[in-house]
Amino acid sequence: MPVSQILSRIACDSRPAISKMRVPRELEIVLNGPVGPQRLRDDTIVIDEGGWYRTLTPSASWSAANEVLFSNLGERNPDAEIDEVVSEYHRLGLPLTWCVYPWTRPGDLGERLLARGATQSLIQAFLGSSALPLELVDGVEVEQIDPESTAAYEAYIGVMTACYSLPADEEAFRRRRYYQLSTGPEPSMHLFIGRYNGAAVGCAAMMIKEDSAHFTGDCILPAFQARGIFQSLIAARLRVLRDMGISIVTGHGNEQSAFWVKRFGFKSIYTYTIYQLDPPSAGG
Repeated sequence: MPVSQILSRIACDSRPAISKMRVPRELEIVLNGPVGPQRLRDDTIVIDEGGWYRTLTPSASWSAANEVLFSNLGERNPDAEIDEVVSEYHRLGLPLTWCVYPWTRPGDLGERLLARGATQSLIQAFLGSSALPLELVDGVEVEQIDPESTAAYEAYIGVMTACYSLPADEEAFRRRRYYQLSTGPEPSMHLFIGRYNGAAVGCAAMMIKEDSAHFTGDCILPAFQARGIFQSLIAARLRVLRDMGISIVTGHGNEQSAFWVKRFGFKSIYTYTIYQLDPPSAGG
């Protein structure tokens, strides 16, 4: 079935659980790739009903913890609903990100969010196979982190914090949460660090789902980009997935990484936009 037909079916399906969308399994996996426990703090509220899936985290200053991943606005007065959702976050002093897809209704939702002062980032959703013939680049070493190794785990946290300029509360949350998810007999999260000339300069992670894996958290320190570290981090994860018997891989990447991900053999399924609305106090 052509993707355009699939997206039309999604637009007509307003049932509450995104896992129940009547779409091909692989597209469902791509859609739900970002959904996972890695973003959920102890106080995160998940609203998963009426065609909506969003999170609200009072303790988080990081926008990804306060996100509308799927929305289902009414046709009669969408502006009132938009304002109600935005004010729910802003009253708590929280930033908000809102994902808008090619099939999202109303069709001008992005313009409505921009009119409210949002900034925007283009994202591509990818689908790939662990059988892709990708190799590590000479001179780059990739280490799969053993969270029980304090030095390696702290090196990972250090690179991630520097790459994303994480605020203190988000760094503390990830240090605790990633340890929980990446330990135990069957961890749901696997962490990797890329080294160049022995120095830790890149990081990446993957979340293990029922029958797939979602690549997330890829970042290379600016001074070490374009040296094969990104490719090597992907190749290392694909190798681990092959050993685990997992074939389906998803990823959601920005414009900077999209060129390389497609070059590495992943297929772009659709492009969407993330709009960020900071609370008024954040802008002074």
